[in-house]
Order: sequence, then structure tokens, then C-alpha cells
Amino acid sequence: MSHSLFNNKLPNLKHLNYLLALDKHQNFNKAAEACFVSQSTLSSAIVKLEEQLSCQLLERDHKRFIFTSHGKRVVELAQRLIVHANEFIAFSQQQGCEKSGSINLGCIPTIAPFLLTDLVQDCQRKLPNLELYLREDTTDNLLLQLEQGEIDCAILAFPIPNNNFFSTILGQDKFYIAGDEKLINSFQTSSEYQSLPEKSVFLLNEEHCLTAHAISALKLSNASLINRFSASSLATLVQMTAFHHGVTFLPEMAVNKGVGKSEGLLIKPMQGEIFRDIGMIWRKTSMRETTFTSLADVVSDTLLCHK
Repeated sequence: MSHSLFNNKLPNLKHLNYLLALDKHQNFNKAAEACFVSQSTLSSAIVKLEEQLSCQLLERDHKRFIFTSHGKRVVELAQRLIVHANEFIAFSQQQGCEKSGSINLGCIPTIAPFLLTDLVQDCQRKLPNLELYLREDTTDNLLLQLEQGEIDCAILAFPIPNNNFFSTILGQDKFYIAGDEKLINSFQTSSEYQSLPEKSVFLLNEEHCLTAHAISALKLSNASLINRFSASSLATLVQMTAFHHGVTFLPEMAVNKGVGKSEGLLIKPMQGEIFRDIGMIWRKTSMRETTFTSLADVVSDTLLCHK
């Protein structure tokens, strides 16, 4: 009898998803639309959750609501529970074959266009029973999506902000200097960035980690050298660098795919060991570590073979 009573207290995972949607959208109508249910269905589910959990999740009046402090904590725990439930399902569907199933893989924009096509082909050959679903986004967004279980793992440029994920380095990506021939040759002669004119250095906007990595690795401490224009993609970056006869810094994988060539930029390798590490991360709580390790091995081989 006590066992039956315990089961009746277990919340419905679908209702927990409704709760997470409400927390995300902070609006009953938008949350219901995101969950493909009516507003009344979602509202009733939240009430049932409160009854099952014997706690108040929301403070309501006729026009608005806020989460209680306890409700916010329940949202955090519900997020973890949903992540673990999805991982449980994915693990179970493998049926003992750890190199099968599907993986939602995130990748940053300064890596994705130059790696993923080759990676998909290599995975089809080496891991034929594994399906990849790809998502391109910035580092900060991918870290949040990984934490919330929206993706399974991510390929990023290191170093990354402090995190609680398991990580492994897959390879290195060297920096190249690209731009106006006279500026490049002048820099190559002096090897000092101070010799570059003011506002002659073009970079991606700050949401792209490549900018922070370049500034750190190249010790670009003189802000007067950096142009106020910031690009949202490498394609725009090389176009603006060419138009303004400036210089920029490109990752090797982009150079190997021809980025900057059609714009007529002079592209040369940097002197010394100046590079970014490419790595993969996944949740430490995941039950699919062997699967992710197998994928990481393929990514590492792809990086090495396509240099």
C-alpha cells in the first residue's frame, strides 16, 4: 500500500516539462504554444504539480504570476531530472551498442563550417550506427544548452569559462595573419604589433570566443590598434579587412578551406606557437561517456587528416 502511495506522488515528466517551459517563457500562452498544448492544460498541470509536491510553485493574481523561491529551486531540480531521464532513454535505446543511437552535437561558428561536413562523412564511415544532429551557436549559448540537456556534447575552442563538464582536447588550430600585403610584410619584418597602424586590426564581435583567444594569444593589449567595426562571421570579417586594407587573424581550419583567398588577402602563418585548442565537452553525469569518447576520437582524426 505504501508503494502505491509513493507512486502516486511521482510527478509526470510531461508536467515537469510544462513547468520548465513556463519558467523559460514567463508567460502561460507562450509556454503552452511551445509545448503544443492549450493554456488550460498547462495551467491544470502546474496546479497538479503543486498538489503532488505539496508546495506552492507560483504566486498568482488575475494578470500575472511569479515563481516562489521554492518554485525556482524545484525548476532547477526538474531540469536535472529531465536531463537524466533523456539520458536514461538514450542509453536504453542503445541496447548494448554504445556506438549507436543519436547525438545532438553543438559547435561554435568559427569551427562548424570548416569541420562538420568532413566530420559527418568520417562518422558515416567509422560510426555508421550513430546519427549526428548538429547545432551551431556561440560558446556561452552552447554551455547553457548542454547544462539544460538541449544538446549532448559540444565542440569548442579552449580555454572556456569555468564549467562542470568533462572535457578532452582534440587538436590544435594555429592562427594565421591575413590582410593588406604592405601591412603583413611590415609586421613580418618587425614582429611587433605596435608597428601596425591604429584601427587597422579587424576582429569578430565579443560573443565569438575567437576574438578573446586572439587577443590573449597574440597579446593585443593596445586597444587603439583594433577597429571599432566588429564582424558577426568570418565571411564578413575578411570582406571588411580587405575593403579597409587592414589585418585580421584567421584559424588554420578556415584558411585551409579557402577563407580570405577570394578577397585577395595575403595570408601567412604566425611566427611561434600561436594557436587555440579544439576540444569536446559533455556532462559528467552522462551515461554515454563511451559513445562520446568514440566520437571524440573521430573528431581528432578528422582535425588531423584535414590540415
